[in-house]
Amino acid sequence: MENNRCLLYCKDRGNLYAGTEIYETCFCGDDPYQYGPDDVSSVYKKDYDCNNICIGYSGQICGGYYRISVYKTGLLPFEQSGNGYMLVSNNSILTTPANLILTSMIMSECAMYCSMTHSCKVYVVSTKTGLCSLYYMDSFEVACNGVQDKADFQVYLKI
Repeated sequence: MENNRCLLYCKDRGNLYAGTEIYETCFCGDDPYQYGPDDVSSVYKKDYDCNNICIGYSGQICGGYYRISVYKTGLLPFEQSGNGYMLVSNNSILTTPANLILTSMIMSECAMYCSMTHSCKVYVVSTKTGLCSLYYMDSFEVACNGVQDKADFQVYLKI
């Protein structure tokens, strides 16, 4: 499982952190230091200890042997969350068909339209044309069904 799919899987479960280990194993949790020592500086490993290429996406590293690559999911506790979005990818689009496509939009208008619908979790906007694609889904993980490189597009995920 690549990092993006693991991150979205953990976010759907309501966890604050996601981590991958040994090519494909995904872990979810709310405290990355839960099972570790109080002072991690003595056991901190270098980045090159995490050197296993992800199965499914060779452009990412998915931890190592007994090493977990840890990422924040972007999930905020309910009382802190709002209608915010996080840029998750530059120069790419989703291959999943959009539920709604709007034209001549600026990024903030696209975010506003997405936030008006509870099921809109992701939107993609063209920085050149203003084309805005809204994705309604039950799960954030659906957004990882396919990503394609495409210049001048940005993918935003609801936080």
